Amino acid sequence: MKKRLVSLALALLLLLAAAPGAYAVELIPDSALEPVVYTSANVNCSLGDIAIISVTAQSQDGGTLSYQWYRSIDGTNMSGSLIVNATGSNYYADTSSEGTNYYFCVVTSSGPNGSASVISSPIAVTVENNEPVIEGIGVLTLPSKTNYKEGDRLVTDGLSVRVYTNQGYYDVTGGLEVSPAVLNVSGTQTITVKYQGKSCTFTVEVEAEKEVVQSISISSMPAKTSYTVGDRLDTTGLSIRVVTNKQITDVSQGFTCTPMVFSSAGSQQVKVIYGSASTTFTVQVAERSTPTPSPTATASPSPTATATASPGASAAPNSSASPSPTHTVTVHEPHETNAGSAFLQIVLMLALLGLVGIGAYVYTVQRKNRK
Repeated sequence: MKKRLVSLALALLLLLAAAPGAYAVELIPDSALEPVVYTSANVNCSLGDIAIISVTAQSQDGGTLSYQWYRSIDGTNMSGSLIVNATGSNYYADTSSEGTNYYFCVVTSSGPNGSASVISSPIAVTVENNEPVIEGIGVLTLPSKTNYKEGDRLVTDGLSVRVYTNQGYYDVTGGLEVSPAVLNVSGTQTITVKYQGKSCTFTVEVEAEKEVVQSISISSMPAKTSYTVGDRLDTTGLSIRVVTNKQITDVSQGFTCTPMVFSSAGSQQVKVIYGSASTTFTVQVAERSTPTPSPTATASPSPTATATASPGASAAPNSSASPSPTHTVTVHEPHETNAGSAFLQIVLMLALLGLVGIGAYVYTVQRKNRK
């Protein structure tokens, strides 16, 4: 029985093969075929360069090809992180940092019999830092201005720097940092120039600015603020605050005050002068008390001498002569003893003695005439 069935099947196959149009019969596969995928070579580049990696794929059953790129985690195509929107046959790899990264692509062919995918081999992208390494810098040309006045700002026009690297040198005028920007120290001042972590210096000359007094005020009052007319100002304890274009200081000397002697009573302003600036403070001046006058002394009159002679009679030798006319001199004591009053007393005494002498002279002459 088995032999008959096998023979029947073979005969049927021979008939079909001999029938017209048998060559056009196709066998339909049961599933989609995987695409054929080729990867680009590994890439070596510098920082910031453009690195393009790619895959080339062919569908074996006429399916539509699609792509998805991954960044490899371990350098193989077994595990990776999906890169969003990286769905083309080409991919621009990241070159912003040094090192080696690996990428692979999953290529899918979608056709009438379904979809089939192939994982490409990993592609290495190595990024190297090929930039020159700066070893030092130096000033090539000085700024056009190197002489300043204290307080001026630094001018860098004309400044250039030569940069020395492991690959040679180049010159720059931009990207430089200089300090100090304001020149507050007089004399020869050092300026520091920095570029890409390296530094060099040059010097400028700074002329000192003259210190000018802008204002003054009373910092502390003098110990004595009450006086009597005729007293002299005492500045002990007086201190003033001086503001200049450079600093603020308190000083207790070097200033002048006016008035120095108080000639009137009441509240008075004392002016303090320091340089071209001035300020004032107030003191109280009292009247001076009036001294009590001395009592007036009156000098006693001198004794009066009287001489009497009878007509034609001779006077006895021991008789008393007639006195000279009576003179009374009154001397008043001045209120205060001084050189003028003493001189006046002497003059008066001399006048008195003169009168007495004149009286004696007249008496003597009359006596001689009677003889």
